[in-house]
Amino acid sequence: MKDKLKGLVIGILIGSTITGATAFAATNSTPIKAAIQKLNLYVDGTKKSNVNAITYNNTTYVPVRSMSTALGKNVTLREDNLYIGKTPKLNITEKEAVKLVKNKYGYNNSKLIVEVDNEVDNQYVVHVYEIVIDDEKTGEGHTATYGWYYVDKTSGKVSSMI
Repeated sequence: MKDKLKGLVIGILIGSTITGATAFAATNSTPIKAAIQKLNLYVDGTKKSNVNAITYNNTTYVPVRSMSTALGKNVTLREDNLYIGKTPKLNITEKEAVKLVKNKYGYNNSKLIVEVDNEVDNQYVVHVYEIVIDDEKTGEGHTATYGWYYVDKTSGKVSSMI
């Protein structure tokens, strides 16, 4: 009986904590009245798709991905910038490519070497490895590879070669 009562008290405490945290988080927000509606999306009189749109304050908000697809344009989100259609070209440097790989995969260990090995098409090939000394007397050793990565020079997109 005591175990059931103990479980009930713990459950009530956890529930109260969650409810209190939710109520606290909601105090910093402004409630709005909005309607979600299904719309047919037309471009130049031609139906392109159905979308879920939000209407708020006499303004209709349509997802940008739906609009860009209907217009036949690419959509790119880069940091705090949204591009529909042409995206300005970036000129990623070798130093920036190394930094992008380190940040994405958490290679901040001082023993690791992260460097651009070569370039293929419009991409840097980045090698991540460490040098392991096998014989202290002679200094002979080998490299232990952690990974090989492509970094697109234009977009900065990092992808594993493996």
